Amino acid sequence: MNRKVTLVAGVALALAVVGAAEMKLAARFGANELARSVPEANRPSVRFTRPAHQETNVPPSAFVAADVNLPNEGHGIDPASMNAGAVKLYRTNDHQVVDARVNTSGAGDAIVLQPVDLLEANTDYTFEVNGAKDTSGAVFLPFSMHFTTGAPMNLTEFPAAFEKVALNSTHDVFTGLTIGLDHKLYACSFDGKIVRFPISGDGTLGEPQKITTVQAANKGPRLITGIVFDPSSTPDNLILWVSHGQMAIDAGRIEGADDWTGKISVVSGPDLKDYRDVIVHLPRGFKDHLNFQPEFGPDGALYFCQGANTSTGAPDKKWNFRPERLLTASVLRLDPKLVGNTPIDVKTDEGGTYDPNKAGAPLTLYATGVRSGFDVLWHSDGNLYVALNGAAAGGNVPGTPNGAKDFAPQINNITETTDDLMLRIVKGGYYGHPNPRRGQFVLMGGNPTDGVDPQEITEYPVGTKPEANWVPPVYDFGKNISPDGMIEYKGGFFGGALDGFIILTRFSGYKDLFALKPAKDGSITETLGGIDGFKQFVDPLDLVEDTHTGCIYVAEYGGQKLSLLRPIPNGVSKKVYRQILK
Repeated sequence: MNRKVTLVAGVALALAVVGAAEMKLAARFGANELARSVPEANRPSVRFTRPAHQETNVPPSAFVAADVNLPNEGHGIDPASMNAGAVKLYRTNDHQVVDARVNTSGAGDAIVLQPVDLLEANTDYTFEVNGAKDTSGAVFLPFSMHFTTGAPMNLTEFPAAFEKVALNSTHDVFTGLTIGLDHKLYACSFDGKIVRFPISGDGTLGEPQKITTVQAANKGPRLITGIVFDPSSTPDNLILWVSHGQMAIDAGRIEGADDWTGKISVVSGPDLKDYRDVIVHLPRGFKDHLNFQPEFGPDGALYFCQGANTSTGAPDKKWNFRPERLLTASVLRLDPKLVGNTPIDVKTDEGGTYDPNKAGAPLTLYATGVRSGFDVLWHSDGNLYVALNGAAAGGNVPGTPNGAKDFAPQINNITETTDDLMLRIVKGGYYGHPNPRRGQFVLMGGNPTDGVDPQEITEYPVGTKPEANWVPPVYDFGKNISPDGMIEYKGGFFGGALDGFIILTRFSGYKDLFALKPAKDGSITETLGGIDGFKQFVDPLDLVEDTHTGCIYVAEYGGQKLSLLRPIPNGVSKKVYRQILK
């Protein structure tokens, strides 16, 4: 999810826990008094922000993202401390506080403040951090900066609009959605449940059925990242593939997970009570990176992203110095025809012997260097897309071995945050995240020339070439966006105006749905933001379309709820940010 995801890109736990002793101290002495017990060198701090201090002509649609310094090993930002008193934005002249939502990333290494509405044009704003903590209890050093917005935005009309309908909450934290051939909505949860909802004629949901098969088989909670029905499923013969990993929570964050605890499993039967593991011992990041959402490709194989174990390729304190593994930071392909009756053990290191490059291997490396892609999307144009979550500043980058033909130096505590990107995945391509276990050392596009290079890392010396098979992105979202769940909109609704658009969630920055139009060659030709119904979510993580009705269901991770977006007949959105790219 820097960051997603996830809960995974991009994710503050709704179940945040604060120690009782710390709560008593804070109540008695206040946060500043508590901070005095922590040496200043061990107090987290803000490195820099986007917008930058004193920046002008900032778009009124902007959000504020802060990269942070986290000096305490294994401890990210405490989501319980990210409240309106500790992190806020206000008009500088009168201190009027902006209504906003604040969260951190899945790795707990960035602060993101998203205004609920557009900021006023030509206005000076102050951003302030005073009281936020990391999960060790250390309070951030106080920080403030200010910026000035520019002219009002140019908005246009678009012939599509949705009505947002609140659905009855089950108080579950949902991470993935799909619709079965039985025309029911299936939602997987943060703690290992699968919840099945009947879909009513108006798109609302009926009484939920909670299915605990995964929890029972694993003797406790599991973090499910995604679910997908087997192409051979029928309404009477349900076969659901489940991607999941060890549930680990420390001080209210996803952290402290054991490596090699990821699984791909199948639940089946009318009530999904039958369970079997298909793949075991997938790598597991210390925080929120694991095996993400699966999808079947046109070839019948199962594809999913395996998250990185590090921030930028080399072990670092943010990720508890866990190294990359042979399968991490990649798009993996599982051939179901090569699956037998016993689980496939894919542990590659520390006593494991699995080789994804061996002839006849059921699980193989399809593409590499994909740091954190929460979802994969096979589009009707034949292309495979992944929305990539980049890395926050503060990680380590490996250097090439001595004597390497193309030298790239090691970078410790990198100061650059890499961008969130849309990738068109090609077999054998490398997408920028180093993995020494595979002989990949160069981060993103390197720094090959003294001009501005695609996805360059300016801390490299000029002349640092990208990896030979590096594939540039087809779209750059910018930093701290956390694009996660994706769908291709279909069905001819709105006269087909949205058909073929990729609609995705933006978990951190903007907290909305965003649409991109791809061309046959995989390039992005148009983007749409601000469609009616697509705004003001609480950490949207995943979505799914009911192609019978055109309704979209959104899993709001931080809001612990599902929302329904119902198409408005002949609807027109009046304030859309539309960009034609080619």
